[in-house]
Amino acid sequence: MPQSGSEWANAFPWSLAYRWGHSALAVDFDLSGDTARLVCVRRPGDPEEGEADVLLPLVDVVLLGERRGWSRPPFTGSALGERLRYRAHRSAFAAEDGPGVRWHRLVVELWDPESGVAAFGEYASPDGVSVLRSRVRLRNEGDAPVTVRSVGSLLLGGLPSHDELTVFEGREERLTECRWSADGPLTMGALRCRAEARTWLWQIESASRGVWEAGEAAGRTYLALGGSAPDEHRQSEVLGPGAEFASGWVALALGTGFDGALAELTAYRRAVRRPRRLGVGPGAS
Repeated sequence: MPQSGSEWANAFPWSLAYRWGHSALAVDFDLSGDTARLVCVRRPGDPEEGEADVLLPLVDVVLLGERRGWSRPPFTGSALGERLRYRAHRSAFAAEDGPGVRWHRLVVELWDPESGVAAFGEYASPDGVSVLRSRVRLRNEGDAPVTVRSVGSLLLGGLPSHDELTVFEGREERLTECRWSADGPLTMGALRCRAEARTWLWQIESASRGVWEAGEAAGRTYLALGGSAPDEHRQSEVLGPGAEFASGWVALALGTGFDGALAELTAYRRAVRRPRRLGVGPGAS
């Protein structure tokens, strides 16, 4: 199964189960069935979580007038998220302009025939660094305006069950063990598996307050990350025909123990900052 390329790929037959990544990161997608899903984000060599059903959609979007599938916070279980159908994907691996690291990139394109909304899951990772960067871009391909209430940047299920994890939240320039779900003043947090010390550490790259949520789905833990949704400020984003809107970037680092995950996040930050100084690359967007 190809893992990189520059052309749009058709849905069938080989792309039903799709693995993307590099030597330090493996990201598995299920593009079959009615709803595309992100199955697993791990380091090569990490134990796989088994055959747990991942019930969450790849992208979660709430439009004005749409019901949420679950009684949950933004970024999980919307009706539109379940309706979005896989349309295409493309991947690329190239160096940035000027000095810098090489980046792997992937775009997964989804479309809802009912609303006319197209959603593009955009993913990036520096070569050799165990970090996934993610955001979602929306385009109104219909004939009438749509109003976006919220859109998440990353929705990942299938993590170990909540009784196997310790949750950390960033507050007042330190990380402290905290309650199960949070949207605190700092946009960082972590999950650590107590038995194996595997750690998922994230940052939300938003100038305003970001939101994250950890909860339970299908007996496993899910993690929802997003920049501030329009809902958070009692505003909405109106997209006319052809207009686009993108969520903020988020980054998820994987490592052994908190220090290991933090080292990966530090390497990622350096990779983002180098092209930004040149005005190119993921750090410039």
